[in-house]
Amino acid sequence: MSILVTGGTGFVGIHVVAQLAGAGEPVVALSAEGELDGAARDFLGPARERVACVKGDVLDLDTLRAAMERHDVDGVIHGAAVTAIGGLEPEAARQAALVNVGGTATVLEAARLAGVKRFIHLSSASVYGATDPDAPLEEDAPLEPRGIYGITKRAGEEIARRYFELFGIDGAILRLSAPYGPLERPNPLRTVMSPVFDWCRAALNGDEVELADDLVRDLTYVSDAARCVVLAFGGLKLPHTVYNASCGENLRFSDILAALTRVRTGFRYHLKEGGVLSPFFRDSLRGPLSMKRAEEDLGFTPQTDIETGLRRYLEWLERHPV
Repeated sequence: MSILVTGGTGFVGIHVVAQLAGAGEPVVALSAEGELDGAARDFLGPARERVACVKGDVLDLDTLRAAMERHDVDGVIHGAAVTAIGGLEPEAARQAALVNVGGTATVLEAARLAGVKRFIHLSSASVYGATDPDAPLEEDAPLEPRGIYGITKRAGEEIARRYFELFGIDGAILRLSAPYGPLERPNPLRTVMSPVFDWCRAALNGDEVELADDLVRDLTYVSDAARCVVLAFGGLKLPHTVYNASCGENLRFSDILAALTRVRTGFRYHLKEGGVLSPFFRDSLRGPLSMKRAEEDLGFTPQTDIETGLRRYLEWLERHPV
């Protein structure tokens, strides 16, 4: 028996794959590339012997069914998605709808036909839309996504939930918030980076950062987010269908930059009055995701504070320049 991870060579997916394979689970990493690059192989280390890579499209039902049959898949973690946010939204809107909605339905159908026992669907905090940044968001908060990404992720959730009900699939939905950390780097399938990527790269290059909008976000170290996913996958009968996966608190951008000055000697930044950092972050201010349910049901608590996360990410970026 093995676990299929769609988007398994991507940023979050490879961390999920690493934790599963590191625990001794056979894993099938399905992706458009169909292979691990050098950085991903290094990251997996000896655990890569338990990882089989499959080239495939989440819209291709036949390929999905064949992979599940060939590798005796009994569990699926569906993470493949198109992140159409900010300036990328207009050009990626249609593809996001196809992959995030149609791909989710296709993976669910393949899982149903294969008799998969456990299905975890990776969603996004963007489904909540803009909210009061001081008010934590519990899983039953209203969903009011604004952009095409959040809209498609909400639709994917509804399709997953209905498949669970119709076909008795033991499944759960995890809403991830703003991951950052090792293996976040630009590639043909990932062109939208977290602000932490830009700030860490500036620190390594000796550049000073100009902070225009001092906003907040519950930026989450990627291995913490992946651990929440793995705990949900490995849980027995989960009492809820939806779980948040976050660091649990909003971090002010200036506080993150101040932490970066403490872990990177010589790094400098300054605030620019009246500037504009990003319409996406400014227009999607929201509260931090409440982690009470994940703590109670999954035993999950985030383990990586911002200074530790920044230090680890800097170390990885030094070994893998981009």
